[in-house]
Amino acid sequence: MNVRQIEAFQAVMASGGVTRAGERLSISQPAVSQLIAQFERSCGFRLFDRQGSKITPTREAEALYVEVQRMFVGVGQIARVATALRDQNWGSVSLAAFPAIARRALPEILWSFCETHPDTRFRLESMRSRSLIDAVAAQHVDFALSILPGDRPEVVSTHLHRLRGVCILPARHPLAGRKRIHARDLADQDFISLGPQDHSRFMIDRIFDELRVSRRSRIEAGQSETTFSFVAANAGVAVVDPISAYNNDDKRIIVRPFDPAVEFDIWLIRPKAARPFNLVDRFVAFTLDRLAAFVSDVNAAGVPPKSS
Repeated sequence: MNVRQIEAFQAVMASGGVTRAGERLSISQPAVSQLIAQFERSCGFRLFDRQGSKITPTREAEALYVEVQRMFVGVGQIARVATALRDQNWGSVSLAAFPAIARRALPEILWSFCETHPDTRFRLESMRSRSLIDAVAAQHVDFALSILPGDRPEVVSTHLHRLRGVCILPARHPLAGRKRIHARDLADQDFISLGPQDHSRFMIDRIFDELRVSRRSRIEAGQSETTFSFVAANAGVAVVDPISAYNNDDKRIIVRPFDPAVEFDIWLIRPKAARPFNLVDRFVAFTLDRLAAFVSDVNAAGVPPKSS
């Protein structure tokens, strides 16, 4: 019993005759008959009753055909998967990103890719840059977007974008009328700080320390986006990454450019020793293209000129 014999049997059952089966398989009628005869000998029982040129399947043939059809469905699925893999449409992709990107940019990017690659599955994790670098190094994710470059030998880091931080204030704050906020303007102001585990916290604190500007830092927020709730409640002001502030629609909060510059970098982190996978490479390229457009929108989102 071999695959060619099973194909001949399936073609005869599906088409209802040896001649039509030969046409489907692009072989001669005698060749189909020979394959069927060989298949019957392998099975050990008759598959067809023959009356002249007409053949009728036996009940055994009908029962066997059910199983053969199941096999062909499985083969068809294998062929579809192989085609999808060839076209980079099938498989799973896992990625990690720092919270602002994971919440603001990646959902739309992932869904846009899914619309044209419906057989692709995703796992997206939001985590701090230090943790996601470890995740890439251990190959728990295929790649990551970080605000820090990788400092482990198992990863490769590529710088993508640089953004300037912004100041968020309550809408009724005395400084709300200014087009730009300087660190000196925030002297003795209630200030919402990021947690000590956030790399941005050190960059922001360094600016105030170098200018010898004191603040009243009574509240720490675990993530940039959490600071918005405190600012909206009039608990103070904060300096955050511009992605978290992008398209802010809370009327209780205003967003202003901040000086001196607090720069937020975006890095692509990939494992150095990962086995190539076309789907991952294709999605990374898609992500970087869409992310560039997103960053451009963030930079252009209502930022007044520096001369003001």
